[in-house]
Amino acid sequence: MTNHDDLPHPVPPLAFLRWKENYFFIILSPDSGIFGLVHLNFEPGFARARFTCNLSIEGQVVQYSNTTDFPADFEMSRSLGDGRISLTFVQPHGRFDLAVRTDEVALDAVFEARFPTYDYAASKTAAPETPSFQEVMTLGTNLPYNHQQQSLSVRGSVRRLADAKAFDIAGYGYRDHSWCMRTDNIVSEHSWCAFNLPSLALGAKTITTLHRPGLWAREGYVADRDGVRALRRIVTRREGEGPDGLPARLVHEVEDVFGRRLTIEADLAARHAHVPLVAEAPGGGASYRIVENFCPIRVRETGEEGVALVEMGRSSAHERAAA
Repeated sequence: MTNHDDLPHPVPPLAFLRWKENYFFIILSPDSGIFGLVHLNFEPGFARARFTCNLSIEGQVVQYSNTTDFPADFEMSRSLGDGRISLTFVQPHGRFDLAVRTDEVALDAVFEARFPTYDYAASKTAAPETPSFQEVMTLGTNLPYNHQQQSLSVRGSVRRLADAKAFDIAGYGYRDHSWCMRTDNIVSEHSWCAFNLPSLALGAKTITTLHRPGLWAREGYVADRDGVRALRRIVTRREGEGPDGLPARLVHEVEDVFGRRLTIEADLAARHAHVPLVAEAPGGGASYRIVENFCPIRVRETGEEGVALVEMGRSSAHERAAA
């Protein structure tokens, strides 16, 4: 026995685990200057749902957010929404219809499968020498951590209500779906990238926490005419100084499970657009800054060009420690 065991104890990281089900839908339409994301977040432990839409229209950022009660008919529902944002599962893994009606914009978008859905459960066994997101984000407890991504095409339109100007949407889409226990409150920094090129799509994510600094989880996949497969190796490198404290370029050196290698350069300095993302409810205890960057990308080995969402986040606690 120790004398300090009779006193109040430090709150363990495990206390911050909480269940979430998240949907992200990404729009990348460079020809019309439309970029953005819609986020639907459901937390039954807090009896709440949060809905967010962040759009960049010709460089003008339009934002909407709302918090509602947790839906009574959530389980296996074919549609989700808050009256302003509406997501319909027309064909699971095949087609998703998204509508947004705010005081500033009217958006209608149809997302259709470009490549099959990738389930990140495959990453854990494809690269056993690398810490998995499940291990890092559930603090080694092996609690549920389910995550899927899919490259999509997107078509539709958006109308800016202030001047009634309408824009066609045609380009790459992307979706992210997770349902899991998470420790968002103790994340130190992360990157989450969705790369889209004419011949392939590639997803890569990295994360480390305040409580296990230096231990990075790295997972990803590539999809092309040869199918969908996990990445065995992911190395990220920051080059130069770019906007908002970001690097000028974020470079991914990746190798799939068959030994095929790619180097993808995301040009943050020349980003098409960017919008913020608030991961926690306003007024919450966690201070975490996320910037969603819509960037031109290039495969260094082949010269093929495309567009990507490059999401980068950092905790204020990490920034204070680095100062």
